[in-house]
Amino acid sequence: MTWTGRYCVPLAVMLGAVLLAPGCNSGGVARMSIDPTRAYIDAKTTLRQDADKADPGTKVFVMEAMAEVMGYEAGGVFKQALNEDNENVRFAAAMAIGDVKYEPAKPLLLAKATMYTGERDKRVYCAVLYALFRLGDTSRLSDLADLLQDPEPSVRAVAAQVMGKIGEPSAVGPLKTILADERDEGAKYNMIEALAVLGDSGSQALLESYAKGFYLDLRLAAVPAMAREYSLNAVLVLRELLDIKHPPRVRVMAAGALAELGEVSDDGYRLSVAAASRPGSFVDTGADDRRLIVGIEVASLQRLAAISLGWMKRKQAVDVLHPLLSSGDGGVRVAAAMSIMRLLADQKRPLLPPEPQPPEGRAQTPTPRPRPKLHTAGAKD
Repeated sequence: MTWTGRYCVPLAVMLGAVLLAPGCNSGGVARMSIDPTRAYIDAKTTLRQDADKADPGTKVFVMEAMAEVMGYEAGGVFKQALNEDNENVRFAAAMAIGDVKYEPAKPLLLAKATMYTGERDKRVYCAVLYALFRLGDTSRLSDLADLLQDPEPSVRAVAAQVMGKIGEPSAVGPLKTILADERDEGAKYNMIEALAVLGDSGSQALLESYAKGFYLDLRLAAVPAMAREYSLNAVLVLRELLDIKHPPRVRVMAAGALAELGEVSDDGYRLSVAAASRPGSFVDTGADDRRLIVGIEVASLQRLAAISLGWMKRKQAVDVLHPLLSSGDGGVRVAAAMSIMRLLADQKRPLLPPEPQPPEGRAQTPTPRPRPKLHTAGAKD
């Protein structure tokens, strides 16, 4: 559920929710009150427990979070999740394996990439192709171009997403060809985002227009994508989105995206603390009514605020995030755990696979990897 009304935080509510929130002050640098080692362990334990016992929707968040803050160390969890019944969990697991390059999962990925006996869900198959690419197997990448013309819009959307993550410039041609005839808004957005990430300036401008547009779900998708552009225009648009005239979730995400790009403002930090600690205090100020955001919208705002705080490099935010580890909403729990581990990354480094060593007395010569090529027969009829 999304609202199209305009949101704001009244000054009195802002003063109560922000200036009195734990871990936040108006001057200097606040210190954490919770022991950082305990907070780190609690966050990691939360992720591991949710990876094992949570509902499928939460497990999807867990896969993404573990890839971000645990990396290769969580590879065994991702490999096991490739056999989950839920296709969304399998998709997230395959993408995570690709992100961290978890080599031990390659035999299972190859089995899933076998025609007719492998992965039957086309969206998951796209993720399998991404993981194999990241592990050095480019032999099946041409399948992505075929899936970009699939009758199902969700499959076209995921194929475009994977093309963008692969980062190969030869994907620009197929994406532009299909985009010209695309009618589904979700698939169209994913194609535009992929092109923007691949450096297409026209698509970057379109992505910025999505971030400032009418549809909240597309705005929430476009704002974090702009952090991957690393362009001056993206920074300027994100600064504009911090204005109180924009919905709270957009503002919070803009603050996090700016922090990811290295720009942390006191206003953005205070806003994120307020949204994480007292999300129910944000109200809709539409033309004809005034009402609190409720239910799933509160949890969504709290989750996005927790994610944003993780990028802000202010360890005192852990005091705000730690209580959220016991939230009844899985997405909030996972977001808080991920951000705590990101902020306290110096507590324990991820376990990395050992680097292979050349035989004694012999120099190791790197083997050049051929650049993958993506081909398409043209736009769909």
